[in-house]
Parts: sequence; structure tokens; C-alpha cells
Amino acid sequence: MSSLAPIREMFDSLVPEYDRFNRLSSLGLDVGWRREVAQMFPVGARILDVGTGTGDLAKNLAEHGCRVVGIDFSERMIAAAREKLKDIPDASFEVSRADELPFEPRSFDGITSAFVVRNLHHADVMASSFREFYRVLRPGSQMVHLELTRPPQRLLSLGHRAYLKWVLPLIGRVNFGERWPKDYLERTIEKFPDPRNVGQQMRWAGFEKIGFYPLSGGIAGLFVGHRC
Repeated sequence: MSSLAPIREMFDSLVPEYDRFNRLSSLGLDVGWRREVAQMFPVGARILDVGTGTGDLAKNLAEHGCRVVGIDFSERMIAAAREKLKDIPDASFEVSRADELPFEPRSFDGITSAFVVRNLHHADVMASSFREFYRVLRPGSQMVHLELTRPPQRLLSLGHRAYLKWVLPLIGRVNFGERWPKDYLERTIEKFPDPRNVGQQMRWAGFEKIGFYPLSGGIAGLFVGHRC
């Protein structure tokens, strides 16, 4: 089992350059991916953004007209999110683990995350987190998780592996210097279960109408589940 403490410490150290790395490493595609997630929820919905990081997805949700509560286990990430969204009254943030949510049952109209579920899997808390997500969702609501995945098409898959092995580490070292967490991102993407397996974990937590929607040829995707 992987401890959450070293993962938290790693993310704490990455805060200053985190946004820039996301733009560079995804060639800017992450901006559109997050907007797509936000548009999947109705205006006025109360949304829990899990692993909110510096608040990019929370900002998209608030700009879409949702009321957002962002959580993250990194205090430095939460501080950055609060600063970024300080002028947006419909966004609030607090420090919390995904598998131990400090909220009442059935208190949210939706749950989101961006590049978080893979880390929950790495820390062996994905299943318990899904159960918590189900607990705090209102019936008739959905959760949508944006995550990096492995493209199924063979030629694209070869290029994707080369990018992870050679290009991404270069971007990471230039961006973070000695704080770059070596092969963490590559390892967590490679070891992340396929969509069918993730969907089964969601189903065991109680979710229905489960779907996976690939983005940009399958280098990322949306995992969707409903509490009926």
C-alpha cells in the first residue's frame, strides 16, 4: 500500500510551477478538457471538486454558474486555489482527503476531479474514495472524473509511450528542477487500470449508468457514474 504522506509532500513542493507544467505537458489541451467537464453540470448545481489542486477546474465550474466546494489533501494547493479564486464568491476550499470527506450524506449535486483518480489508485484509496463520493452525492446526480489514460490505437500508443519516457521528463526537469518527481507520472499512468476495471470499481461503490469517454485520441478520458 502506498502512503498518502509522500504523495502529499510531493504535491506541496510542486505548487509554484504546477499550472505552467499542466499547460506545457498537455500542450494546452487540459484547458479544453476541464471546460468540457464543467459544461456537464447544470447552472446552480452544488459541486464537490475533489483534489482541486490550484483550483483550475473549480474556476471553470464557478464561471459556468455552479457553486463549488474544492478539497485537496495539500494545504499549499488549497492556499493557491483560495488566492486564485479569491474574487469568486461561489467557490470555497478546504483541506480534506478524498476517502474521508467531511460532508453530510447527499449534500452535493455533482462531483468532479481532474487528474486525481490515478493518484487515488496509486495510494490504494480509489475504492474507498468512490464509496465516499457515492455517500455525499444526491440521488439523480453524477460524478465526472477527468484522467490521463493510455490510448488504445497502436501507433498513437507508441508515440504516447515515447512522450512519457523522453519528452515529459524533460518538461518536468526544466519546470521543477530537482523537485521533479522522476517517473511518478509515467508509472501512475502505466499502472492505472483500464476503463472497464475503473468502471467496475465505480459499480461496486453503488454507481450506475457508468461510462468512459475518451478525449484527444485516448490520452485522456472522462469517467462518469450516476447515483440513481
